[in-house]
Amino acid sequence: MQKKNPQEKKKQFLNSANSYVKYSALAFQMIGIIGICTFIGYKIDEYQQNKTPVVTGLLSLVGVIIALCTVFRDLLNKKP
Repeated sequence: MQKKNPQEKKKQFLNSANSYVKYSALAFQMIGIIGICTFIGYKIDEYQQNKTPVVTGLLSLVGVIIALCTVFRDLLNKKP
């Protein structure tokens, strides 16, 4: 078995750290997009005094779709 030199170990560690940061950022981006859309829907329902929060539900769904499209676009365009 061949030993890894310190440069290879450092490079491997940085690659794994970069992956962790990239995927964590994507998760926070998704949470932000969905949260903003849901908050806007909530405020619209509150302003219109709707008994059923229809706009909140619709904008939440739109937020999920936008977030997934954003994540897929980022994952397909970035090289590992």
